[in-house]
Amino acid sequence: MSNSKKIMVTHVESMDQFSLLRDHALDYKNTELEVIVGCLELSRYTNTKKEDLLKLIHHISKEQISVVLEWDGLYQEDKFIQAAAVVDSLPLHEISAIRVQDPGAVEYIKNKYPWLKIQLVLENGNHNLAGLMKWSEYLGEQCSRLILSNELSKEKLKEYASVLKAPLEILLFGRILLFYSPRLLLSPLEKDKLKKSWITASGSSEESPHSGFPLIENRHGTFMFNVKDLSLLDHLEEISQLGIAHTRVDLRFDESFNRYIKDLFELFSGKKTEADFQLKINHPRPVIKGFYNVNKTDVLFTKLKNSRTQRQDDFYLGEIVDVERNQQLALLIKTNALSENLEIVQEIKMVTPEGKIKIMILPWIKSTLGLPLLQASKNDLVLIPYTNGVTVKTQVYINKSVK
Repeated sequence: MSNSKKIMVTHVESMDQFSLLRDHALDYKNTELEVIVGCLELSRYTNTKKEDLLKLIHHISKEQISVVLEWDGLYQEDKFIQAAAVVDSLPLHEISAIRVQDPGAVEYIKNKYPWLKIQLVLENGNHNLAGLMKWSEYLGEQCSRLILSNELSKEKLKEYASVLKAPLEILLFGRILLFYSPRLLLSPLEKDKLKKSWITASGSSEESPHSGFPLIENRHGTFMFNVKDLSLLDHLEEISQLGIAHTRVDLRFDESFNRYIKDLFELFSGKKTEADFQLKINHPRPVIKGFYNVNKTDVLFTKLKNSRTQRQDDFYLGEIVDVERNQQLALLIKTNALSENLEIVQEIKMVTPEGKIKIMILPWIKSTLGLPLLQASKNDLVLIPYTNGVTVKTQVYINKSVK
């Protein structure tokens, strides 16, 4: 059923942020608002301490603004028990609902607090309608919302909104999580070896030319995000017409809250049109619309692999699998047709994942033991001289100009 209602859902991490939010809420009284709060024991991306969370819950509830507790961490048993104890110590009667992702947390709230509304985070699972319907039926009236994945197209969102009874929510603006591990992957790389509760860094991919992936390590594990953030700001009105009233803007990174919150109020209130909305232009990273405008999900399959790292023609030799700077490259032979007699391989062409082409005359080809080679078969690993700019996943060909 169509619904043009728009509710801005956003995270608040401090009293200063809430004061700014409240001031704008008074200026834009026609904008419905929901505030998400959490603490470092419960929320994956929040640094808020428990004592500050208590203040936030108390002050926000007094302002008659809907306040939701975020408990989106994923835990092993011992840490789950600790997190549950934190939840038990909070004034749950002052919150409107609790956001949970861990099935164990869902069961815990369902059994211990059957009166407390649950907003179920399904961003990383249950993309299909059958799974969503099953969760909605299982939680019954306790389910006040389903938070959907940002990997759903407009057509899927429209279909789900027309069928599901529970209200839906999607991410309108914010980071896109690509990878999560409960392991602490960044701290072993820290040179000073100081124990830090929150580490930020950037990473690169060996399978693509992309770099600058935002990384975070905290007590919940390690998170890697897309180099581009999601922005569906241009589609706010359209999304509400689909039947999705709740749209979330996640401003917990890059000090975005203070810079963007006024613009967002203007957008939700209808005073600022999409055409002159500058938030995504001023953002420190590029933004994309993700899967929203995709009609058929299979059109993206060809983009899942970098075409430059795929075999292209009959002159193909193999792939660089290791680089020892200023010394040698490890080449994995991937064809029998051209590798039985390596004497014909006098000059090679290398195509890097970034698309750079390197031509090199080979003075030698050696085995992994350092011995000269005249023959090699498919799946053999051989060594060739190092050349600058060549990385892992570089594809190697016999140069076509060599007869």
